[in-house]
Amino acid sequence: MTALGLCAGFASASPLGKVSSHRPRLSVGPRALARVEGLAPGDRAERTLELRYRGRFAAVMLRTRTSGSSLLRSNATGLRLVVERCSKRWTRKRGTRSYSCRGKRWSVLKTIRVSGKRKLKLKHLSRRAGRTDHLRLTVSLPRAAGNASQGQTTRVAYRLIGVAAG
Repeated sequence: MTALGLCAGFASASPLGKVSSHRPRLSVGPRALARVEGLAPGDRAERTLELRYRGRFAAVMLRTRTSGSSLLRSNATGLRLVVERCSKRWTRKRGTRSYSCRGKRWSVLKTIRVSGKRKLKLKHLSRRAGRTDHLRLTVSLPRAAGNASQGQTTRVAYRLIGVAAG
């Protein structure tokens, strides 16, 4: 699997004609996620990010778009994505490439198949001005993928979109 892209956006849910000099803003760090390479059937890769809010948001949506290998985008054996939130920063476990939460943990997005274009509403986020949500994205390849997925690549682009509170 190749690069995982990430960016943040904004969509207004305010009634027409309502003008505000303080436009809500959603920002994400890091701006791009590290590549995932050499993912074998049964493996997973974790990446963390910080979602910061300036202003209140009614909702936050995750838009995914894939391109590349059809095997990695298939229903039964394709890539899977899970998003979790921690009340504190995710900490990297020593000697591993995984992260643990030393606070309260929420499921933001249950396991989904990563394929095509999707727009999904994220749950259990703070969505309030001045707050930061600490997120962990986990991409996995089911054991059922078998050897047929060897050498396959796909590109997954993620976009977080904030819908302003009216």
